[in-house]
Amino acid sequence: MPVLKKHQDPIGHAVWDYLNGIKGEPIIVKTNIAEDEQLLPAYFFRTFDKMPVQEQEALKRCSGKILDIGAGAGVHSIWLQNQGFDVDSFDISPLSCDTMRKRGIKNVFLKDVYTLKEQKYDTILLLMNGAGVAQTLPGLEKLLLHLKTLLNPGGKILADSSDLLYLFTDENGEMWVDIAADTYYGELEYQLSYKTIIGKPFPWLFVDPETFANYAKLCGFTVKDKIAGVHFDYMVEIVVE
Repeated sequence: MPVLKKHQDPIGHAVWDYLNGIKGEPIIVKTNIAEDEQLLPAYFFRTFDKMPVQEQEALKRCSGKILDIGAGAGVHSIWLQNQGFDVDSFDISPLSCDTMRKRGIKNVFLKDVYTLKEQKYDTILLLMNGAGVAQTLPGLEKLLLHLKTLLNPGGKILADSSDLLYLFTDENGEMWVDIAADTYYGELEYQLSYKTIIGKPFPWLFVDPETFANYAKLCGFTVKDKIAGVHFDYMVEIVVE
């Protein structure tokens, strides 16, 4: 995904306001499959003890040099930095990057991850439904193949996502999703807004764990472990075969 313009950066404006004491307004999340939702900027500043179990487990499994993709306000980077880790924090949101720098995060980069070519990491993080940056299933293959080039020998990727099949399942357990459709049911279109800041619509991916494992294998990875969350969400640790 390309770097955002500031006037199309709702999350960035929201976290910057929150950091500077301007609170109360939610981020509005629109998708093409569900009613609008509200996301409070405070969510991007939660402490370790407020994180879901799969995020806590991912952070505890980090080692060596770390790449935090889609770092946001730095909720994971700052915890890792405080544990003594060397972390590169990447985001495409200009104001999110400004927020991280103001919070004292050392290595902040306003860049698309695909601009990375020569750097090598021991741990790559894709958290807070981070696998979504792939945008589509073909994009997931492209992303994993690229990240594979950035891993040191013995390195790992820690990624989380959710299986949205429950949205297409009635109370009797009957599913009405067309599994033969050209579009995977977890490929969504998102649009975010905050106050008067309206972002452009963009694709986002939620992928079920079996499909994620299949794509990981296709790209030369194996799933070392999977940690389930409380509501169809999960985290996987994958390593090069």
